[in-house]
Amino acid sequence: MRFGIRARLTLVLALVGLLVAGLTGFYAYHVSRSLLVQSSQNELLLSTQVLARRIALTRQEVSRNLMVLASHPAAQTSLQAHSAVAQAQLATLFKVLMAANPAYLQIRLISAQDHGLERVRVDRDSGTLQEVTGEDLQEKGHFAYVSETLKLAYGETYLSPIAINHEQGSHAGLDRPTLQLATPVSDANGKALGLLVINLDLDGMFALLSADLPEDFALYLANHRGDYLIHPDSTKAFGFDRGHRVLVQEEFTATAALVDQRAENLVLQADQGPHAFAPLLAAFVGRPVLANSEETRLILGLARPLESVLKQTDQLGRTIVQIVILVSLACALLAVLVARALTRPINSMIAAVHRFSNDNKVLPLPVERSDEIGTLARSFARMQGQIRKQMDDLHDSREELEHLAQHDMLTELPNRRMFMDRLKQAIARAQRTEEDFALLFIDVDNFKNFNDSLGHAAGDAVLKTVALRLASNTRKVDTVARLGGDEFVVMIDNFSERNLIAAFTEKLLVALKAPMEFEGHTLCVEFSIGISQFPEDGSTAEEVINNADRAMYRTKAGGRNGYRFTSDANTQPNLL
Repeated sequence: MRFGIRARLTLVLALVGLLVAGLTGFYAYHVSRSLLVQSSQNELLLSTQVLARRIALTRQEVSRNLMVLASHPAAQTSLQAHSAVAQAQLATLFKVLMAANPAYLQIRLISAQDHGLERVRVDRDSGTLQEVTGEDLQEKGHFAYVSETLKLAYGETYLSPIAINHEQGSHAGLDRPTLQLATPVSDANGKALGLLVINLDLDGMFALLSADLPEDFALYLANHRGDYLIHPDSTKAFGFDRGHRVLVQEEFTATAALVDQRAENLVLQADQGPHAFAPLLAAFVGRPVLANSEETRLILGLARPLESVLKQTDQLGRTIVQIVILVSLACALLAVLVARALTRPINSMIAAVHRFSNDNKVLPLPVERSDEIGTLARSFARMQGQIRKQMDDLHDSREELEHLAQHDMLTELPNRRMFMDRLKQAIARAQRTEEDFALLFIDVDNFKNFNDSLGHAAGDAVLKTVALRLASNTRKVDTVARLGGDEFVVMIDNFSERNLIAAFTEKLLVALKAPMEFEGHTLCVEFSIGISQFPEDGSTAEEVINNADRAMYRTKAGGRNGYRFTSDANTQPNLL
């Protein structure tokens, strides 16, 4: 049987169409897999950084709880007078804190006398809180966390090395990974009377922090030497406690750069050694320990099986197979009549796929056609829409996390990180344009009294009101930020004359000092302000802000409720 040109053209076009569609589908599938892997790596790194930030905030929260307990009168009374009433009151506070924080295994008040004898102690035991009294209280003076904490100044925090707790009588904390944070309890002269210690359940704390992560995410934590503290395989954690060290840099070679502090973040694909048959996508970050501790650095990592990431491409593969079949049928049925017409839309779709894969640009597709080519175009359009939606969702999530990383959660003002960036930009701009600026360092006077008398909700309400008044009484070109606690800063642009700065500050103080209402209480709040000017009071961001801070403290020392310029070192503060 002889084939005519029509049959041969039909066959050739059908084969060509099949080849083009197959190659296009394979290329699109390959590029989509690469984009998906890259997106998953970025998501892992972002999740790891957010988790590291949450860990830092948790440590700060524990330090704040320690300071609340250390500043409570019952702590000093329990150590100085051995008052049973004060000790019972303190034990009640310990139980309240432990009930609100499931990761707290133990809270203790330890005396600097009597070989570090425990004065008040509450343990978690089998899901209940147990107060330890009498002869069950132990001497702890031989432990490093006692001696090291007693060397610290009031307000400082000691963080112990992360290890397995072998202290006898620790109830639920015995033989569990434990982290101890402690702070001294001092008398009015600053002499350390004892210390407060909170034992944290490391596994429980990380279980709470990582509860929002997907189920297939694996968590890793290592100390500054690379020893595993948390590992999906529990037998590899705390190997040094059993005489056999297991190091993160041995399992993930690239993390040696984090251990040696040559890098802060890294992403990798582990497909060798123990992960040769089950590759992982992983992200690790190294962060310094911002506390008095033998632990100088912690390495945190999240990993996810590559297989689970690539499962998301299964539907894409099936869609591409369907597209290839549709193109083949279309070429076979319509080659003779519309051979020339077939090449044009196919080429346009190939160009669209290439453009989309190269720079994520969407070119018009012939989706209005009612034939197989239209079906193919609509399938491509759906594929592009799916990928674009995934990329948009990832972008939105990244922007939201970036906003949280740069703004204070309570007041929605820029935080220290964002303010320091803007301050450095302002210095660079001022050096170019010679337009000076001023910085106001604002501290709420006696802020602790609001928390102590009306509760932390009152303190939060004061901070929110202060933030709102600062934002309402400054210009859009000015920058208002909360550095932490009750400390705020205002950078006023294009202010160089001292009398104008003073007038602005006085007007701002009047607005800030207006009475505040909270649950039927009228709160009268006063402020101490320190003012520095650029470039007179510093040539770097650190110098400008530190000089304003010192001026603020001179205002407090001079009677509070006023303001002082950095250059006012030998004059009285301006009081209102």
